[in-house]
Amino acid sequence: MFDKCPGAANIRTPTIKIKKCPECGEEVEIFSDEMQVKCSNCGFTVYNDLQSCVQWCKYAKECVGEELYKKLKKKRIAFVCTENSCRSQIAEAVAKKLCDKSNIEFISMGTHPATEVDQKALEVLQEEGIRWHGKPKIISNKEQIDVIVTMGCDVACPIIANVKIVRWDIQDPKGKGIDDYRRTLRIIKEKIIELLKEEVS
Repeated sequence: MFDKCPGAANIRTPTIKIKKCPECGEEVEIFSDEMQVKCSNCGFTVYNDLQSCVQWCKYAKECVGEELYKKLKKKRIAFVCTENSCRSQIAEAVAKKLCDKSNIEFISMGTHPATEVDQKALEVLQEEGIRWHGKPKIISNKEQIDVIVTMGCDVACPIIANVKIVRWDIQDPKGKGIDDYRRTLRIIKEKIIELLKEEVS
């Protein structure tokens, strides 16, 4: 039965795809069994936009084998606050900078998203060497998420089965001075380092 699975065939016999680096426009080669590669020209991480059946199929481990399953199966960690305009955006950006493992994905969302990311949040990320282009998004119970990290604003997250909840108590710097944003970023960075020790194998 597994030999007839088109998704597994694409994984067991990898095909190559050419993508353009969104940062510099250079052509980048990426195989169907790879989650991400770095652009040889500018170093930007280019992600494979194919959603492998390994992420959702209950037969995936038996189908492709345990070794390949462990390589391809991603853990998704979502940073959540109310507006998804400041703390959760900072957390997503910093986490992506600190962790380059292909089997883990970081996203951020809000229960009532703002229309744009806080400009001071973008400014302190720039000071960290991070050029961030995130956009506020709404969280849904249809999301495939393994860990939800709340920022400490008593957000009522939708019920998602089998999801681990991590609660951080981080004060919102919105409307305050730039030093408060820098302090928030430092706190988030420290917490992410601890989170990675627990969640990244």
